[in-house]
Amino acid sequence: MIKTEIKKGVNLYTVQDKKFKSFRAVVLIHRPYLREEVTLNTLISAVIRMQSKNFPDAQKISEELENLYGGEMIARASKYGERQILKIGIETVSDKALGKDGNFDRAMNLLYDLAFLSGTGEGFSESIVELEKKNIKDAILAQKNDKRAYSVLRLQEEMCKDEPYGINPMGYIEDLEKITEEELYSHYRKILAESRIDIIFSGNFDEDKALSTAKRFAENLPKREGIDIKETRRDAPSEIKKVTDRLDVTQGKLCMGFRTKEGAGREKYPVYTVYNCIFGGSAVSKLFNNVREKLSLCYYVGSSIDRLKEIMVVRSGVEFDKFKTAEEEIMNQQSLMEKGEFTDEEIDFAKKYLVTAYESNLDSIGAMAEYYTMQILLGTNISIEEMTQRIEKVTREEITEAAKSMKLDTIYYMDKEAE
Repeated sequence: MIKTEIKKGVNLYTVQDKKFKSFRAVVLIHRPYLREEVTLNTLISAVIRMQSKNFPDAQKISEELENLYGGEMIARASKYGERQILKIGIETVSDKALGKDGNFDRAMNLLYDLAFLSGTGEGFSESIVELEKKNIKDAILAQKNDKRAYSVLRLQEEMCKDEPYGINPMGYIEDLEKITEEELYSHYRKILAESRIDIIFSGNFDEDKALSTAKRFAENLPKREGIDIKETRRDAPSEIKKVTDRLDVTQGKLCMGFRTKEGAGREKYPVYTVYNCIFGGSAVSKLFNNVREKLSLCYYVGSSIDRLKEIMVVRSGVEFDKFKTAEEEIMNQQSLMEKGEFTDEEIDFAKKYLVTAYESNLDSIGAMAEYYTMQILLGTNISIEEMTQRIEKVTREEITEAAKSMKLDTIYYMDKEAE
């Protein structure tokens, strides 16, 4: 990945791979996770898809995407640790694959409109804003319908109650209902003026054209310091926090949140990703083989680490009368990891599993772009090839030390309503 500073606070990143016949260009607008603006950013990401200065409605945008050989538009607000990233992008066929020029420039004209000239160029349409407010309200209400995802969201809210990480990434209905099109457009212009902006090209594209495009995009943007975003770090409390929600559910959910030491998601991440794979991050992990398969305590069980926030979540679906037994067995498997009671075969499988997963990123422009987006957010530039090499060098002793650093913070139960 090559980085070029276009102007202060605006950077170009390029990841060239000419085996692809297409390319992806994405504008990233970095925002801190703030309760007062998370809903605004979510709404902007929805409105952006619907109208721009030179493409006045969704139909015109859709027609232009068809003209770009079925191009794909990306427009969403995503949670990365304790930051919210607005992503606006286009993926389409490269000029080289078409054997003629023009598609790149046409795609970049649309991308510029969507990212920097959203709405009419002078404001947002009231009807579009109201429509998207309704859609987002429905999506927020629907979060409870996916009980597996909702249980993880509730764990994060409770575990990180006084931290930005605990904010609902979709936003809040009470905030949504107050937003006017004027306020939304004012916030849109504000974040364009002050946020760190990264422009990423991946796939098969002309490097010189990517550079000239980034310069054109940044031409009317002021220099900016950018807002420094760093995740809140806290140690696990001396007393484990336990939270229970009673809902109309037929299956219980048990989620457990662990905190670890600084560096788990950065320089030590290869170690932690091998640890997690053995513990609960694969279909042959200790949690899957023992808690689910051998003891039948869970319908599903697994673990994952947030690289930026450096916390681990164990999620599971259990019978209501097996909460305690499942919880104890999950902690038993964690204890075995701390004692180094895992086989060389488990280590070898985890490494092969992870190497295969990372190498598969090279087969998809979207996956490759996402990998390097994380590198940008981490402030690192480790290639996929180098990451796999680091994984292969992880030792048993390092895995054991990683396990010992995991400290249980919060346990969340989704139980049935009281009878």
